[in-house]
Amino acid sequence: MKRTDQERIAREIGRTEKKERLQAKRLEGKEALSVGGYAKQLETVFMWDDETVYNISDDSVMEVLMDMKEFLTDKDCEAAVKRAIKRTKVKDKSTPLDEALGILSEM
Repeated sequence: MKRTDQERIAREIGRTEKKERLQAKRLEGKEALSVGGYAKQLETVFMWDDETVYNISDDSVMEVLMDMKEFLTDKDCEAAVKRAIKRTKVKDKSTPLDEALGILSEM
């Protein structure tokens, strides 16, 4: 068997395994979230006005932060929090960011 044939077979196996994993996740009803998915979740639970985000220490935010901490690396957690705060378009981004990163470091 040629090397190209072996590589083609390996790609096909990878595709079928990926399809099986995705189908299993869909059946479980729980979707694996990425940095962007967690950023969207955080944005939906944040309460803010034009100035700042208010409910960083709220239970719903803490729940999303705990999930993030469990499934993402520290670098990805920080990126998700930054992205969520950026999406709110508030003027004071540093205060909620520092609070959220402080909460993440305590967990």
